[in-house]
Amino acid sequence: MRHAMNLAVVLALSVPALAGAQTFPNAPRTDRLPNGLSVISVRTDSPGIIAYFTLVRVGARDEIEQGHSGYAHLFEHMMFRGTETYPQDRYEATIQSFGADNNAFTTQDMTVYTVTAPSSALDRVVELEADRFQHLSYTEAAYRTETGAVRGEYDMNASSPFLRMWQGLSEIAFSRHTYGHTTLGYLRDIERMPEEVEYSRSFFTRFYTPDNCTVIVAGDVDHDALMQVVRQRYGAWRGRRAQPTIPVEPEPTAGARQHVDWPSEAAPRIFLGWRQPAFVTGRRERDRRAALRTSAALRVVHGLAFSEPSPLYQRLVVDEQRAIELGSWDEDITRDPHLFVVQATLREGEAFDPILADMQATMDAFARGEVDAARLEAVKSHVRYAMLSDLETPSDVANLIAQFVGIGGSLDVLEGFLEELRAVTAEDVARVARDYLTESRRFVVTLSHGSAQ
Repeated sequence: MRHAMNLAVVLALSVPALAGAQTFPNAPRTDRLPNGLSVISVRTDSPGIIAYFTLVRVGARDEIEQGHSGYAHLFEHMMFRGTETYPQDRYEATIQSFGADNNAFTTQDMTVYTVTAPSSALDRVVELEADRFQHLSYTEAAYRTETGAVRGEYDMNASSPFLRMWQGLSEIAFSRHTYGHTTLGYLRDIERMPEEVEYSRSFFTRFYTPDNCTVIVAGDVDHDALMQVVRQRYGAWRGRRAQPTIPVEPEPTAGARQHVDWPSEAAPRIFLGWRQPAFVTGRRERDRRAALRTSAALRVVHGLAFSEPSPLYQRLVVDEQRAIELGSWDEDITRDPHLFVVQATLREGEAFDPILADMQATMDAFARGEVDAARLEAVKSHVRYAMLSDLETPSDVANLIAQFVGIGGSLDVLEGFLEELRAVTAEDVARVARDYLTESRRFVVTLSHGSAQ
């Protein structure tokens, strides 16, 4: 969400680019500078346009210090504050002078900074981005201004049931892991942010390091020309990422439930999350493939159970009209075990328990092996088609790469995931339903105006 180097030519360590050859029209090329900065480029049929993304592998997950949640998101704001060479106003004016557009977003696991620009401006974009990632500079007054903006963003989101429900679901599902707080952070931590300018600078030093960043350029780009200017502008950057010890969340043995009594009129809502494993784990190829197969099978379950063509959706929303909306977060992948999230908005007067029972009954049927073979193949094809057909612009391509590199650590996991998706069987669906989509692993938050129905 928007808030609205010294020159040193160094040789890069070239990495053969095999991943993505089947996904993109041209195989991505990957390089890494000696300081650890990774660079990925993909040439697409987008004459005159590039997307320049900078992925930083830091998110709410890394906020382990008590009282300091929300700092990854805060830096989404702070990074637009400028440097001594390019103060904020000059940075923005320069970006606008060549018709570029810039933005940023933060997730539980990463922060991504985006620039879409004419390909003719590549050298200037590299200069601007390299400068702010190495030489960010802000006064205490500027810092206080941005913490005020973060508080305003929190207050705006808090006026909607979504934030309250997501906070509640996160807190009942995670007692130790940092996924227990949202990307925005706890209000009590946001309130004390204005006094934490020195902590903010240490946060930047610990996580905004070359080995924790990946530059992704898609569109009308020549990789060799890109690397020449990247080596020049980023080569002198130094620093090593901090390695916080992320608390391990115990496996759930019993679910939990919470109700939110909303102070004004609101349609009854359900947030439901089953604890699911990390997107990809392990060092051995066999273990990583097994994790990707599980993730692919869970993605298929989203489509089988909660997409518009699914029998459950057709019954609850279309035929019986007990729910106004039903959907799931099918694209969510995370570095550590997180949640398979479903949300529903109910008709006024409908009770929560029967809807929850219908959702769980669908999972239990999958666990028993009741998976329609034709629908399984249709969903698998749709998931793959949707992923690849969405790659219409350079920004779409860069965003997909950022998602899989940010979570999986390398571009190889994208092709691995697509391969495992093709191989998902009815038994895989039954297995993940038995292992993960059970009542003992289920966390539920309901919301209505008044007591729980």
